[in-house]
Amino acid sequence: AWVVGKLVHEALAAWRFPDGGRYFERWAEAHARSYGLTDAHQLADAVRESAKFLVRFQEHPLHLEMAGAERRLHEVPYSLADEVGGVESGIIDALYLRDGGSTNAAWTIVEFKTDHIRDQAALERLLAEEDYLAQAERYAAAVERLLGSRPQVALCLLDYAGMVHLERLRLT
Repeated sequence: AWVVGKLVHEALAAWRFPDGGRYFERWAEAHARSYGLTDAHQLADAVRESAKFLVRFQEHPLHLEMAGAERRLHEVPYSLADEVGGVESGIIDALYLRDGGSTNAAWTIVEFKTDHIRDQAALERLLAEEDYLAQAERYAAAVERLLGSRPQVALCLLDYAGMVHLERLRLT
């Protein structure tokens, strides 16, 4: 599961999707090997699972929205000084701008998650157990400090009951 998550994030960062040919398979297999997989069955499973998540995402409206964005950045690193003299750093999965030339310009942060989630109750448990919401708040605050406007934030769950589920977050 860890390797599949890494492959999906790398593919999204490169905006690389299964192409119906062997190019994606070879790319994904090479990257899976770099994470230590050597067994042929494990490699095939990792390639198949990551391709499944990516194809699902391509079929979701968010893919079209991001593909048509005026600006789209992936794996965006940041480091900012905090109030007590420390440094807060992070890497944002995706940040994109829509309608940049208008007064309705909007930056959006997307955090992609490959966790298997069965239903809404499982999602609520996951959000309570993991720091995804706190992470999203940190990322939104960093983008606001750096770009001067509060971004929208979404969790894109790639394995929610076998589908893609977009959870638009309302942060403080």
